[in-house]
Amino acid sequence: MSGQELVLDDFLEAAGKSLGIAQKDVGAPEGIKAGMLLSDAELSIKVGMRYEGDKLMVEPISSAASAKGSVVPEAVSTITIRYVASHSEKSASTDPVRTKTDVIADVAKRKDVMKLQEILGKLNIEANYVRDMNLWAVKVTDNAARTVRSITLEDKK
Repeated sequence: MSGQELVLDDFLEAAGKSLGIAQKDVGAPEGIKAGMLLSDAELSIKVGMRYEGDKLMVEPISSAASAKGSVVPEAVSTITIRYVASHSEKSASTDPVRTKTDVIADVAKRKDVMKLQEILGKLNIEANYVRDMNLWAVKVTDNAARTVRSITLEDKK
């Protein structure tokens, strides 16, 4: 392995921190931690692996190394990391202030959604209350079931 190899635990920690940093600029509603915006994420990476003492070492395999033919296919492993968000114990479980119907109606009146409807035709709007975060997760899809807008709204009047 080359100088790009890492201890697996260090790689997992760095990947988790990177996911958190990536969410910081998403624009979380006031009072919501950015690290909770993604309910889950998945990262798959091809690596070479070896043990060094009791530590598992991994080295990401680049497409350049694959193209040069310097990778032995039998020595390649795939690591899949699945991150699942959980709420802090401080979160209070509450009933929503707004109804699902009200949230859908408000989203349908948004200028960006109305413009999308002009362009794409009829849109489907789904809203789900995320109790632990006191948020509404809204997904707007076109007639081909493609997500055209994903919106997070605080549950307040």
